[in-house]
Amino acid sequence: MLTLPFSHKMISGKGVPVTIDFRKAVPEDIDKVIALQDEIVDALPDKDLYATFSREESIAQLEHDICIMAECNGEVAGYSVMIPNDPDNPENYGKYFNYDRDQLARTVSMDLTMVSPKYRGLGIQRMFNKLRLGMAAEMGATEALTTISPDNPFSYRNFLVLNFEIVDERDLYGGKRRYILRKTF
Repeated sequence: MLTLPFSHKMISGKGVPVTIDFRKAVPEDIDKVIALQDEIVDALPDKDLYATFSREESIAQLEHDICIMAECNGEVAGYSVMIPNDPDNPENYGKYFNYDRDQLARTVSMDLTMVSPKYRGLGIQRMFNKLRLGMAAEMGATEALTTISPDNPFSYRNFLVLNFEIVDERDLYGGKRRYILRKTF
C-alpha cells in the first residue's frame, strides 16, 4: 500500500518521463483546487459532465474528507476526494440506498477526481482510485460508491478496470444524470 506523500514516474504519450508527486491536500490548497476546477469546467464541451463545488464546499472537503493533490514540478496536475466511512456524514453515498448506520460505517464515497487537461493520459485518475481504495480498506470499509456521468467514458472505464459495477442511474447534483457505481471488497 502506498502512503502519502510519494512520487510516481510516468511516461507521457510523447515518451517523455514525468514525475507526479502525490500528497495530502490541506485547506491552504483551496485556491489551487478552485483554479483547477475552473480550468476543467472551461475545457468541457458539455458542462453537465461535472458538478461544480463552491469555495465553501471545497474548504469543507479539505477540512473533513480525505483529499489528495497531484503535482508536477509544483504545478497542480490533479485533485481527488474521498468521503470516509462515517455513518454521521450526510455526504455518504450510502444515503442513496437508505443504508442503515452499520452499513454507512462500512461505505466510503469516492466523491471527486479532477485531472488538469495538460496531464490527462498519464494514469493520474487510476492512481487516485487505487490510493483511495487502499485507504478505504485500511479504514475498514467493505464498499466504495461513486457517481459518474453516463457521458464520461474515460472516468467510467477507469472505474470498470477496478471492478466497479453500475448499481443505479438517477438525477443528482441539481438534475444531472449520473450512474452510481459500487465496488465491494
